[in-house]
Amino acid sequence: MNIIDHLIYISMTIRDFYVYQIERYTFATAIMFFFPLVLFFELPRYFIPTLMIPVLKLLGVSRANTAAEEDFIKLQPSVSIIVAGRNEEKIISGTIDSLLALNYPNKEIIVIDDNSDDGMYAICKKYADRGEIRLFRNSAASGRAGRPVASNLGLRVATGEFIISVDADTSYDYDIIDRMLGPFYDPKVGAVAGNLKVRNLGVSFWTDCQAIEYALSIGLWKRWTSFIGTTLQASGAFGAFRREALLDFYGWDPELAEDADLSLKIRKCGWEIEFAPYAIAMTNVPDTLYVLARQRIRWDKGAVRTYFHKHKNIMNFKRFPFKNFFELAQEWLMIYILPFAYVVYLVVMIIFDWQLLVFALSMSYLLYVAMAFFALMSAISLSERRSSEWFLLWYVPLFPFYKEIFRWVRLYANIMETFRWKYKESYIPESGYTGEKW
Repeated sequence: MNIIDHLIYISMTIRDFYVYQIERYTFATAIMFFFPLVLFFELPRYFIPTLMIPVLKLLGVSRANTAAEEDFIKLQPSVSIIVAGRNEEKIISGTIDSLLALNYPNKEIIVIDDNSDDGMYAICKKYADRGEIRLFRNSAASGRAGRPVASNLGLRVATGEFIISVDADTSYDYDIIDRMLGPFYDPKVGAVAGNLKVRNLGVSFWTDCQAIEYALSIGLWKRWTSFIGTTLQASGAFGAFRREALLDFYGWDPELAEDADLSLKIRKCGWEIEFAPYAIAMTNVPDTLYVLARQRIRWDKGAVRTYFHKHKNIMNFKRFPFKNFFELAQEWLMIYILPFAYVVYLVVMIIFDWQLLVFALSMSYLLYVAMAFFALMSAISLSERRSSEWFLLWYVPLFPFYKEIFRWVRLYANIMETFRWKYKESYIPESGYTGEKW
């Protein structure tokens, strides 16, 4: 047998395997087959925004009031931009230059140096000496205070009617202040989420897959949640807040997911959260699996801790709007329940019929590729940077494998959080915070 004959034999064996599986397909096996597809949950989450957002855009249907936004921006309300960081000497100049270039006159830039031991403070001081920024430093002997505490310091000294919180390793389009302020024409809006994108595209497989994630989970999904009024989070890396809303509860708590915590407190106080799709910020993301996995473990632990422990009472729709329950229930299912259910499914299928499992997973893979392709097509078609993002479609066949890796990372994080294993995080320094529910 030569190599051609071997390939023909293998292909025929594979074909016979799938033909056999299809022939013995029954209602009972159908249930086992479609479970990994999560037909009634994941498919709608992909399908509805993928189909509806471009159609709504084509029809000109929008919740935004462009005329009212423009009139509000003409008033040029005062804005304070808070940059909290530590040991950012390599990139802080670029961030400050990017903020100084923003086309908005009534702004102040506040930089909080959280006990850096590199040259960050010296670099920032040059800008402060020229009167271009306001600079504050935590020089306590106890060391860094953490991002939430540093942000609170910025809030205390800020003079703006609106607060924009940004990361030190992020750069911004010139019109982001106008774009972020627009939705605040509505007095019920307490926070606006910006559109965060990956700056270090092309550096590695991991950065490019994160770019797909950001395009789907922020660029597409938040367009949808904003349209139906269920946006639950404004990112700490790029979010705008009405000062009055923040003062309802005195700012940030020291939490793993401090941005999610802040956003849910805003929701609890009765404020709305909107998404500004054309307020664009570019950020560097982890470029190795190790660093990315550590980040996601922290994020996933923080999500469970914040959504389902500290703020689980927001799901009481007798007290809070039903739309909060609707969106958070989906998150509870996707973030917490399904990772555990997936393990049970695998064990049952291995015992019940491993051949059917192979068949189901391979068919699932094809469906996920199709869903990811059309969802990404939809997201990129709406992007102002589509010319530099089309190449991401080449990664779609590999994207399910990327998601599979982080399905297990999320399961690991959920187990850690459920059993309070390694509960304390170096990300959050020791403080006087009691951890009481708000």
